[in-house]
Amino acid sequence: MNLPDFDVLLAIHREDPEALERFRRHLLREAVDSAPLQHRDSLEELLRRIEEARSEARDPVDAAAIAFRMMRDSVDRLQASWDEALHAVSGMQARVLIERMRAA
Repeated sequence: MNLPDFDVLLAIHREDPEALERFRRHLLREAVDSAPLQHRDSLEELLRRIEEARSEARDPVDAAAIAFRMMRDSVDRLQASWDEALHAVSGMQARVLIERMRAA
């Protein structure tokens, strides 16, 4: 779906903020529903957590800050997992090389 340009979205927000909220929810629902089946459960959970966090926000800026923190935390966890995987692979490679050198 093509998004309206920023000025149109801003006008909708000013004239009917609830319409913009419905549009936002529609886009998110559409994204989840069009995702591959194997990802939908995790996307539903993510959407639930996002909506829960947004409901606790004081204002739109706070909601954006909360979303940013959630994304940053997710990226941090992904980076930590990647680092662990690299460490494990390098350890396996070192063991294989040592065994080959001993066998030679």
